[in-house]
Amino acid sequence: MIDFRYHLVSLISVFLALAVGIVLGAGPLRENLGDQLAGQVEQLRTEKDQLRTQSDELATRNDQLGSFVSEVGPELVSGTLAGKQVAVLTDDASTRPDTDRLLALLEDAGASSTVKIALQKNLWEPGQEQQRTDAIEQIRSVAPSVLDDDLSDSEQLAQVVVVLLTPSASEELSPELRTQVWQALTEQQLVTIDGELPAEVDAVLFAAAAPESFTDEGEDETVAAERAQSLQATQTSLLATLSDTGVPAVVSAATPDNDASTGILRTVRGDADFQGLSTTDRLQEADGPVLSVLALIEQSRGGSGAYGTTADAEDRLPALPETQGVEDASTEDQSGDGGGASDGGGEG
Repeated sequence: MIDFRYHLVSLISVFLALAVGIVLGAGPLRENLGDQLAGQVEQLRTEKDQLRTQSDELATRNDQLGSFVSEVGPELVSGTLAGKQVAVLTDDASTRPDTDRLLALLEDAGASSTVKIALQKNLWEPGQEQQRTDAIEQIRSVAPSVLDDDLSDSEQLAQVVVVLLTPSASEELSPELRTQVWQALTEQQLVTIDGELPAEVDAVLFAAAAPESFTDEGEDETVAAERAQSLQATQTSLLATLSDTGVPAVVSAATPDNDASTGILRTVRGDADFQGLSTTDRLQEADGPVLSVLALIEQSRGGSGAYGTTADAEDRLPALPETQGVEDASTEDQSGDGGGASDGGGEG
């Protein structure tokens, strides 16, 4: 049995330990700990300042390069896509300024023809199932071979758009049938076409709007989630089909706040099924369309990559003869060296 003396000794030991701790904490240990903490705080502050300085320098260099590339873009791409027939696809009206610049640059690059195809929200919007069903039935009556009944209506119709643009269509469809399929898509307001459609295209640019462009403030969360899911399925089907064709293609996305963590760009860059496609971010920036066309030039020469400034981009620019020395030239140009711009353009 434990007697009272044991308890007394235990209590005395506890109080002695507390007293020693208080004395040491108020004396030498407090000074040592304080010095260590102060040193760590100062080190962290210094590292933070260094990182901020590095970030500011990188941002400045990136802005310089972006401005320079947008200025010399027409010269960089001049004649690089001579004779090519190019389709520009887009999924929202918010990309119109960007697609206009893309089309102008494609003309600078020497493309023999360009056509803009705008995917309309009826292609994926909840509540528009009847229009999609009607389009599928029209297409089935004239060209059933272009449909895949294992897919949803949105996915099937997105796939049809690619089939009509790529070489396989010319093998399966007569010009008359091809026209009828396009009419089914346009009559149901699933796509709009600006320009003359060639029998097939040599390359495709897909201009993707920022994810927030598809949302309506204050709408029901269930409807918003259903739309987002249908939109992603539509985009994914279109781009997966496009990747399988082997036609040179680039996915160019608007990335506000330099964020590619949402939207179709994240899907394409994170899935091996799309490895045949090139991607670019910052479509909404001044140099975004130039970056897109440069990536398409690389695609037409058998290369590919992920370009831009977001965290998952592989490089800032494609490594082409036209882009050699561009980064150095942009720095010289911004520093006041008048020869910088001409040197950079001369390499294109």
